[in-house]
Amino acid sequence: MKTQPLREDKHCLNCGTEVPERYCTHCGQENAVPHESFGHLVKHFVGDVLHYDSQFLTTLSHLLFRPGRLTKEYMAGRRVAFVNPIKLYIFVSFVFFLTWAMLSHDSHEKREKHSAQKEAAASEEHDEEELEKLPSVTSILGAVKDSLKNNKELARAVDSLAYRYRYDSSHRYDSALHKALNHDSAIAGEKDSILQNNVELANELDPRKKYADEEAYDSAQAALPKAQRDGWFKRYVTHKWMRVNLGDDRFQETLGEALKHHFPKMMFVLLPLFALWLKLIYNWKRWYYTDHAIFALHVHCFAYTVLLLAYILEKLTGVNSFIGWSVWLIFGYLVLALRNTYHQSFMRSFGKSLLLLLGYGFSFAFVGLFFILIIFAVIL
Repeated sequence: MKTQPLREDKHCLNCGTEVPERYCTHCGQENAVPHESFGHLVKHFVGDVLHYDSQFLTTLSHLLFRPGRLTKEYMAGRRVAFVNPIKLYIFVSFVFFLTWAMLSHDSHEKREKHSAQKEAAASEEHDEEELEKLPSVTSILGAVKDSLKNNKELARAVDSLAYRYRYDSSHRYDSALHKALNHDSAIAGEKDSILQNNVELANELDPRKKYADEEAYDSAQAALPKAQRDGWFKRYVTHKWMRVNLGDDRFQETLGEALKHHFPKMMFVLLPLFALWLKLIYNWKRWYYTDHAIFALHVHCFAYTVLLLAYILEKLTGVNSFIGWSVWLIFGYLVLALRNTYHQSFMRSFGKSLLLLLGYGFSFAFVGLFFILIIFAVIL
């Protein structure tokens, strides 16, 4: 393909440095005529794509099959053939969380559909059982026919029993009824007062007893005189309390979506903490914090890749053991990566892997609690 002609002016258009040949020695820009042809644009595009693909494939092969080798190469300054660790992490984490969100959403919809079908089948089965318990039409007609035949005898028996009851126990019945009414009237005022006070107390402690939802509470507050309305803090607490305790499905869905949305951010915050634990475990003078950060990026990229493959395999096969095995694979990879990067024995690397996971677990719990509190403060 034809090369873009050079400019007659030997000063770079980007930085102004004198350009002795085709490319600027200061910024690397080509000192070519700025009006490019379409073929030249296509050439640059294809070259950039193939260059990135070759970098990515080389990086991925080192990352997956040579624990710690990618970090060693980057620390040694041999970086042109590999993707930058931060760019690699952003790309891998984006693919991981996007795929995980899509698959989990599909699984959630399938579970809801299966649950609805199961409930419908159970309801239909229950209806069939109830129908089986009902007497047949023939038996009902026979019972009606028998009752019509014996109707006069039954009526006379009932009248006789009712008359004897009124005659024998009328005085005792009237006396007991009079005492009960007097007793109820004596305590009616106290009972109503207690019930009224309990209702007011329940409404103070639990706004659900008084208002159906937040809109009803706001409407009631707006209807009151300004002096009788709740203060801003009480309104704030009432709204929070009602959102949590009303059992609103929208709140649960919003909370779940917020957790999914903030989980990638939480993992990104954990990266420097992972590197900090490495800094505490290994020699301070020999290794810089940035070296540990690069190692942390590469290990997390490997973990995301393996977990993603395991999750996809579970969805395709229906076997729920791939993620469990992938966790053990990640731990083994961590031990080998520490051994190859920091040049220590296998047993030392194994022990420091356990310490690293212990500290990482503590950091995960702390950061997770922090994000949960933020989510509750924002949503509620």
